[in-house]
Amino acid sequence: MIGKQISILFRQLNLYFNRELSDIHISSTELLYLSSLYANDGIPQDDLAQEYTVDKAAVTRTIQLMEKKGLVLRRTDASDKRAKKIYLTEKARSLEPKLRELQARWISAMTEGMNTSEIAHFTKQVHTMAERAKQLNQKEIGGET
Repeated sequence: MIGKQISILFRQLNLYFNRELSDIHISSTELLYLSSLYANDGIPQDDLAQEYTVDKAAVTRTIQLMEKKGLVLRRTDASDKRAKKIYLTEKARSLEPKLRELQARWISAMTEGMNTSEIAHFTKQVHTMAERAKQLNQKEIGGET
């Protein structure tokens, strides 16, 4: 069953990143958020919850831990006082090359023996499945993610 394989892959990804990042005290979840921030520094906190389809409270807890570690700063959005925007610190910026290299190693290991076309097709299919899953669950619970 594909669900079992996806679950195994996800658990193994988390184990790999948590092990490889233990020396710098960054979790696999924090790595995900940092990756989003490297692409879009100053992203609203709620956008992270939407991007990863996780509970806003869970994002808040992780961001608070990242603040304590000196990785991010939370600032109130000037145009919406209720919203928080997340910014990278210099410490987080200095870790970007190491984190990107780690992610590249994982992807390389997972796609070994696949050609560029196969990787692109696989990536597109997984994206399509993730979007369908989100849509299905939004319908099931009345629009919430």
